[in-house]
This record gives sequence, C-alpha cells and structure tokens, in this order.
Amino acid sequence: MKIFDITRTLQDAPLYPGAAAPCITPRENRNGVRSAEITAGSHCGTHADAFSHFLPEGESIDRMPLENYCGPCRVLTVPQEELVTLDDLRGRLGGAERLALRSGGAAFLCEEAAEYIVSCGIRALVTDSVSVGPADNEAAIHGILMNGGVAIIENAVFDGVEDGDYLLFAFPVKYGGCDGAPVRAVLLLGGEEERGKSMDMPGETLTDSACETGGISGAEGEDAAADEKSVQL
Repeated sequence: MKIFDITRTLQDAPLYPGAAAPCITPRENRNGVRSAEITAGSHCGTHADAFSHFLPEGESIDRMPLENYCGPCRVLTVPQEELVTLDDLRGRLGGAERLALRSGGAAFLCEEAAEYIVSCGIRALVTDSVSVGPADNEAAIHGILMNGGVAIIENAVFDGVEDGDYLLFAFPVKYGGCDGAPVRAVLLLGGEEERGKSMDMPGETLTDSACETGGISGAEGEDAAADEKSVQL
C-alpha cells in the first residue's frame, strides 16, 4: 500500500488573502524537554471547514460527521486559474463518494458545478485551492455544498498523485465550537485486490445515471436520482 501525504506544511501553505501567517514559537527548554506555542487561524494550511463557517445554524468542527472524512475518494484534474464548470465534471463522478480536485492551486467552482457535486451524493470535497469558491462568490458556493451535506477540505497538495480512486483519511482536530480546524490528509493506494476490499465500505453510492440526472434539472431530476440510489449493506 502506498500513502500520499496531501497535507501542506503549515508554515509553507498559501495564505487566504488577509489572513495572518501562522507562527510556531519554541518555548524555554527545561530539563531537555522541548515544546512550542502555535498561533494560527482556524483556516490556515490544509484544513476542514465546519458547516458553521458559513451556515448560522451549521455544525461546529467538533460536531461534523467523521465518516465524511474517511473512505473512497476520486482524484480528478481540473483546469487551473478558471472556474470549474459542469462540463469539467459531467460523467466523471459516477460511483464516487468523495472528490478531490487537483488544479495546481487555483481553480474554483461555479454554482452549477457545486450543485452537480451535491446531486452526485459526494460526502466530501477536497481542493488544492485556498477556497472552493472564487472571492466574489464564496458564500454561495460554500452554502450550496454545506447545505447539501458536503464536507470541505481546502489547501491540500497533490504532488505525485495521479487521477484515480483512492482511500482518503483527513480527520479534523477536535476544536470545541470552532468553525474549522487543520487536518492531516492522506490518500492510500494499494494493490488491486486489497484496494477492492478497502473500497467496499458501508454507505450510499450513486450510479452514473443518478449522478447525471440529479440536482441540475430540478425536481424531476432529483426524483430520478433518488430512484437510482443503492445502499451497500
């Protein structure tokens, strides 16, 4: 099994515009024991957004469903420095439970793409950008995903990771009542036999046809998507 560390080093990670840089200050060395004081925002480095980050009644990071942060995950390359559109995703998400978008660090979702991700039943979205939405439409993009139950992980890095299906583990630090927290995110890839067993995890999956019809064409499409759902026991 191969482990890909998709977590940025905290001090080297790109900063959200206006955010203060994190600081790690060594404390006094007593009796040969080292310690440090860490000062950082809740959305520095590779981190998870709690639903409370944008939703007034949303869950804080300590109350987010942990199952969203572990399990099968599909990595896809999308265009860099432009909005990710529906055409960039259509037909590529069937059967995926979690999604990681690799852009080189500068791609953001449009509203239609965010709605499509929700319609496909994606549990978590990982991006290598500092945000899932462009600066002029962040609230709308986050709102669509969070209201659809999609956990968000931002500011990852995909060096050496190819497109394909992996296992994601990216649990957030348990900060009580907080709107976000750092994660140590990794992708696991094993042999085909081992990988197939690992991917057979409990949860909902959507067929390609369900993904294609859900969320884009209104109530009729949602009904069609619901009919196509299958639950693994």
